Amino acid sequence: MARTTFEAWIPEEYDSAVVQQVNQMSAIEGYATRIPMGSTTKSAPRSGAATVAVVAKGGTYGEDSSTNDDIVLTARKIGSAFRIAEEDIDDSLASTVATKQAEWGNAYAPFLDNACLGVSAAGNGTTVPFTSVYRALSQTDSGVSYTANANIVTAGAALGAATIVASTGVFTVVTPHGLAVGDRVVFGTFTTTTGATAGTPYFVITVPSTTTFTVSATEGGAAVALTNNGSVDAVTRSAVTYANLSKVLKKVETGGWFDPSKLLVIAHPAFKDELRMVRDTNQRPILVESASAATPDTIFGYTARWSRGAAKHATASSAPTGNPLMVVVNRDLLRLGVRSGPESVFIDGRNGLGALTDESILKVRARRAFVLGMQHGAAILEATA
Repeated sequence: MARTTFEAWIPEEYDSAVVQQVNQMSAIEGYATRIPMGSTTKSAPRSGAATVAVVAKGGTYGEDSSTNDDIVLTARKIGSAFRIAEEDIDDSLASTVATKQAEWGNAYAPFLDNACLGVSAAGNGTTVPFTSVYRALSQTDSGVSYTANANIVTAGAALGAATIVASTGVFTVVTPHGLAVGDRVVFGTFTTTTGATAGTPYFVITVPSTTTFTVSATEGGAAVALTNNGSVDAVTRSAVTYANLSKVLKKVETGGWFDPSKLLVIAHPAFKDELRMVRDTNQRPILVESASAATPDTIFGYTARWSRGAAKHATASSAPTGNPLMVVVNRDLLRLGVRSGPESVFIDGRNGLGALTDESILKVRARRAFVLGMQHGAAILEATA
């Protein structure tokens, strides 16, 4: 039985600070296709790729054989309750409430993005509120002829320790590294050898063998000047290369749901640093950062949004700790069901149980649903190292 309450939930106005904050921080709230929901569940049509053909004069129209089915949106409640002491209310109720609402928005934005984009487990309605894009792309769906992991590109690798010959600048690892000229590597802690810095990306400039390579501080530049033979305890190959970025984009660009005006890139901020160093064949940066918050950044000319929620995690989290993700998707296929909110209710602590501690309660929530409309219109680059 539902609880009876006499307090009314107050929806936030569109131009309110908390709504604007959520839209700026959450790629899903800002760009997904919003589907109004009048109840907890709602069905929306999903269609396969239609076919067309020329119809001769007086001829018979060919009948499309694609399958029509539904995707079901189920709204989940995402919220928090904040206790506010009477002393804080007396000092400044409006300021205290606004601060708590802002705190809620700061946590809600990455939580929603993670739930919609990066959760790896199957939806259960609680710790995993929805089937995320990552989950959808990692599973086979025979209904739309999609094969598990077909649109997930994993890249980056820990190559282990390396020995160093300073006179030639050659690094040697134990097992084949798979590196190519132009790839970037990051080193761990050096022993004896100096001239290279741990944690700084370097460009591969030669690959003498499957286990050796040399590096430069700039792409195509001179070899790093090293002194003293020695070793480094870790070498990591970057996931962010021109080839890898092009590969993940190609999976959407060559599909039936490609629309350049609607293609969206959602990436974890961890990609930013390395993206700044990637150039095309004409030495133009593929990441163009905007000088204004009103104009989005672009990657290969496509709109790019950054989200702390774009990371792999077993359950939905405001601070996911798994592999950073870059999601490339036709934004029309990101279906966000909107049941209500953001909205809040203030429960006065001068009566009921709250009177025992002189504490009022502020509750803030949003009820949302999510589903990816079609797997073939999305792809993911997962940075595994």
